Amino acid sequence: MKDYLDSAALKSAARVHLFGSYGVTVRAYIWMNSILFIMTWLFASMSNSGAGSFISVFIFFVIRLLITGIFMSGVAYLYLNIISKRPVYAGMVFYGFRHQTDKAAIVCIVQNIAELTFCIPMLVFYMIFQAAANPLTIILLIGGCLVGLAGSVLVRVFFMPAYFLIHDFPDYAVLDIIKLCPEVMKNHFGRAVLLYISFIPLFLLEIVSLGAAAPWVSSYLNATMAAMYIDIMRKG
Repeated sequence: MKDYLDSAALKSAARVHLFGSYGVTVRAYIWMNSILFIMTWLFASMSNSGAGSFISVFIFFVIRLLITGIFMSGVAYLYLNIISKRPVYAGMVFYGFRHQTDKAAIVCIVQNIAELTFCIPMLVFYMIFQAAANPLTIILLIGGCLVGLAGSVLVRVFFMPAYFLIHDFPDYAVLDIIKLCPEVMKNHFGRAVLLYISFIPLFLLEIVSLGAAAPWVSSYLNATMAAMYIDIMRKG
């Protein structure tokens, strides 16, 4: 069996490669999330109540989802370059708007549909809880939330290689990219889940810091996932 890096080694590699690049990754994070926040704020300020509001909310949700996916493509490209020791700059976060744009948008839609599927039990149990709040419905609601959370992690692990693959295999169709994900993650799914779980304390730090630590935590997580992807591809 090939000697793949464990979680500690992957995190260590991420920290080494991020040294001197935090300024770039933090600026990229701020630019991306500022644009997404401004979009949300402008829409919220212009939205109206009534039947037309639902349609406009749905349209905005889809547009924001597409733009988020395109940004994630740029994020993947940025961190691939960081882990590969290539020159980087914050503007790389916009790389997806110029290259493989349609593929990134479709991957994002498919991933979010998969995540929403796992949230169905939570939504159903929430409606039941609203109709009759009692200990049983509370337990069901908590269970539904746990299913949604676990499902979200599993889906993200499944799609972890997708945005990296878009750039490594630019000639592949988006369906081929999605089909390649389970092949890349074969025998690595469990350690990828454990790697995500190991970031829980840092996610809690984001909450405690009211989001102030988010740019650094995001940089660390993205660099670690990029390091794992490269480790798999080089030794696969």
